[in-house]
Amino acid sequence: MGLLDEYNFPFCVTAHSFNHDKTQVAVCPNSNEVHIYQRSGTQWALGHVLAEHDLRVTSIDWAPRTNRLVTCSQDKNAYVWTQDATGTWRPTLVHLRIQRAATQAKWSPLENKFAVASGDKCVAVCYFGEDNDWWVSKHIKRPIASTVLCVAWHPNNVLLACGGADMKARVLSAYIKGVDEKPVASAWGERLPFNTLCGEFAAPSGGWIHGVAFSPDGESVAFVSHDSSLTVATPASGDVVSVRASGLPFVTLAWPVADTIVAAGYDCSPMVYTRDGASWRLVKRLGEDDRSRRSATASPSSGNSAFNLFRQMDSRNQPARTGSAADGGSLRSIHQNTITQLHRDPTTDADVSTSGLDGKLVQWNVRA
Repeated sequence: MGLLDEYNFPFCVTAHSFNHDKTQVAVCPNSNEVHIYQRSGTQWALGHVLAEHDLRVTSIDWAPRTNRLVTCSQDKNAYVWTQDATGTWRPTLVHLRIQRAATQAKWSPLENKFAVASGDKCVAVCYFGEDNDWWVSKHIKRPIASTVLCVAWHPNNVLLACGGADMKARVLSAYIKGVDEKPVASAWGERLPFNTLCGEFAAPSGGWIHGVAFSPDGESVAFVSHDSSLTVATPASGDVVSVRASGLPFVTLAWPVADTIVAAGYDCSPMVYTRDGASWRLVKRLGEDDRSRRSATASPSSGNSAFNLFRQMDSRNQPARTGSAADGGSLRSIHQNTITQLHRDPTTDADVSTSGLDGKLVQWNVRA
């Protein structure tokens, strides 16, 4: 379980997503813009700046097969970006119909629709309306009682998990007639019309639900909450297992392989949990063994040494240090500040990537 690559950007990274072959990455520099970088050897070069949003971008998701980007923002809007023949990214506005900030956007496995969580006590399930030639939405509302902070798709392209500030994680049907094929019966239910509630689970000690993910086979759902816990629910057996972490809360998670869950957040290290019989146990904090022997990192070109000095002061929110003082004042982890997003690589079964407030973007292999 180890480090694959590490990149340093001169700003906080609040959201990111790679393209299908990891030669490009879209990142949000904690602003209303999305920057697309192109990999060139060991360096990253800025290729495009997407600046259609008015307020801070909260989520980015890059569809690997269709090569489309979806972004959402605090400005209550979402855009689907497509690249034309000249290489220019063109936005298409999504008709979200929400009155509060959009918090997260995720493409479905078949990439024919996507879900947008929001502060409007609903999830907008968006699909392309052929009649109007734009992206339209249907709202999942009941029984959501507060801001939705996270969403995740089931492998069958119909079920959707969400969690939020009402301290509940839920699995609901996002079936769209004319878009989806009728799903096969499973432990989550047989008849699944839109907005059907298939499961509802509470945080062990009442914390907000920050992240949610389905198992690769879709038989279980996991979520992390602000009470520093990881919970895994399996409807077929009725088991709901919670594991309390000893550190700070998690804000994001991924379930890359059947017996492995990775969670990360305010403790600055991705935590790897593995199945242990009917329970789950922490087996590793990613990066702590790699930090002393990792190779030189690939960084965007960022000017002279004075610029780098100010970058360190800004990204870590601490005075710049040099030499041994910097080593003595840094954490044992690769990330030196809160991890804002943990992203599962859809093209492999063992790679994940993390981004954080320290400006780092790191790729990991949970089996290496």
